[in-house]
Amino acid sequence: MNISVFGLGYVGCVSIGCLAESGHNVIGVDVNPVKIDLINRGVPTIVEDDIEKLISDNWKNGKIKATDNYIDAVNDTSISLLCVGTPNTSEGHLDLSAVFATAREIGEVLKEKDSFHVIVIRSTVLPGTNKKVSSIIEKYSGKKSSVDFGVISNPEFLREGTSVKDYYNPSMIVIGSDSEKASRCVVEMYKDIDAPFIVTDIKIAEMIKYVSNAFHANKIIFANEI
Repeated sequence: MNISVFGLGYVGCVSIGCLAESGHNVIGVDVNPVKIDLINRGVPTIVEDDIEKLISDNWKNGKIKATDNYIDAVNDTSISLLCVGTPNTSEGHLDLSAVFATAREIGEVLKEKDSFHVIVIRSTVLPGTNKKVSSIIEKYSGKKSSVDFGVISNPEFLREGTSVKDYYNPSMIVIGSDSEKASRCVVEMYKDIDAPFIVTDIKIAEMIKYVSNAFHANKIIFANEI
């Protein structure tokens, strides 16, 4: 499969390395020229066990490249992963501006694209984000969600230090969608991973991620108090 990955930070870098290792052709997209240059030299943008060899080997094999040209990236692929950052604001809220900006860019490209396109949200986002992303893409593309394109909530559960192992050995793969066609594409994308697939409603998929993060945070708080 031909896949574009928006955001070359932690989740994005691991994603392009592992997806390419699974045989996919992957285009990384970022606004940071330093990250683009690193990937285009076969060098990862992060420090992580096993990622250096994945990026280097698959760059040499022509399975990985990076660009800031989101138009070509979307046109040349059938699936786009949103792995852009969602940092905390000064008030402690998630800043989703990069997610929404990427959705607008994808919508602009899909306006002129005829084939069905799948957008996979991997970034850490608030429940309700999938609906907002779908609305933005509909607005800028003039097309209909679940008809001309599909937006999937596919939260990641990667831990720093073991993220490559976590990618290949997840406790579950969560796919939240209202498009059966889009869901099938994501299942196909992960076909080499031996893990249970949970295909469910979008809101449930978003809450699984949100509750998991909250639960892990509470465990850390409890441990610190003890």
